[in-house]
Amino acid sequence: MRREQVTRVVESQWFSNVMLLVILVNAGILGWATYGGSALPYLLVAEHVIVGVFVIEMGLKLYAWRGDFFRAPWNWFDLLVVAISVIPATGPFSVLRILRVLRILRIITAVPQMRMIMTALFRSVPGMGTVIGLLLVTIYTAAIIAQQLFGEDVPEFFGNLGTSLYTMFLLLTTENWPDVSDAVLEDHPLGWMFFVTYIVLTAFIMLNLVIGVIVTSMEQEVNEVRWEEDQELEAVQHEQVMARLEQLGAQVERLDRMLREQRGDGGATGGAGPDAGPDTGPAGEPGLGAVADAGCGAGGAVQGNGHHREV
Repeated sequence: MRREQVTRVVESQWFSNVMLLVILVNAGILGWATYGGSALPYLLVAEHVIVGVFVIEMGLKLYAWRGDFFRAPWNWFDLLVVAISVIPATGPFSVLRILRVLRILRIITAVPQMRMIMTALFRSVPGMGTVIGLLLVTIYTAAIIAQQLFGEDVPEFFGNLGTSLYTMFLLLTTENWPDVSDAVLEDHPLGWMFFVTYIVLTAFIMLNLVIGVIVTSMEQEVNEVRWEEDQELEAVQHEQVMARLEQLGAQVERLDRMLREQRGDGGATGGAGPDAGPDTGPAGEPGLGAVADAGCGAGGAVQGNGHHREV
C-alpha cells in the first residue's frame, strides 16, 4: 500500500473505532484474568493477539506519519505502552507484568473528549500547584498549632507532628472529624473554634480553589479547540471571498474595456461630422453652413437692390 492510502486508513474514523474496541476487549481480558481458572491459558493467547494488533497499529502510524508521529505527546504514551507490552515479563522484567494495566489507559488517547480533559488537567498543574502549596502550608501550620494546644491532653491525635499532620488530613476530608473534636472538647471547650476555622479554610475554600483552577483550564482548552475550528472556517470563507472579489474585478475590467471601445467608435464617427455637418444635415437636408451661406447671399442681394434704387 502507498503511504497516502495508509495515512487515510490510520486517520479514518472506522480505524479509531476498531482500535477503541480492541482496547476495551483488552481491558475485559485483564479483568477476567484476575479470576484465574481454566480459561487463563486462552486469555493469555488472546492477550498476545491484542499486543500484536497494537504493534501493527504503531507500525502503520509510524509509516504513515513518520516524523510527525513524535510531535504528539499522546503518541509517545501509546508507543511506550506498546513497548512495555512487547518486553517479555520474565526474569528481571517480571515487574513489567504489572504495567500491562497501562494498556487500559489507551482509552484516553482513543477518545478525543478524554484526551481534552487530560490535556486541560496537565495545563492546570502550574496554577493548581500554587493552590495546593498554599493548602499544604495551611495544613502544616495548623498541625503545629494543634500539637501545641492539644498535644498533652489528646496525644492519640496530636501527640507529635506526624500524628498531628495525619489528623489534619482527616479533618480536611471531613471524615469522622466529630470523633477528634469531641476528644478535644472534653478538655478544651473552646476547641471547636479551631476545628471550624480549619475546616472552612481548607475543605470549603482552598479545595474549591483547586477545582476552580481545573475548571478554568478546561474552559481554556475547549475555547482553544473552538478557536482553531473558527480560524479554519474563517480561512475557508476568506478564500471564497477573495475568489469572488477576483471574479468581480475581472468583470469590472471587462466592462471598462467594453466602454472604452464603444467610446473610441463614437469618437471616430463624430470626427467626420465637422466636415459634412455645415453643408448637409440628416436625410439630405441643408446643413448649418448652407443655411448661413444662403442667408448671407440674400442679404447681399437686398443691399444691392436698395443701393441701385438710390442711384
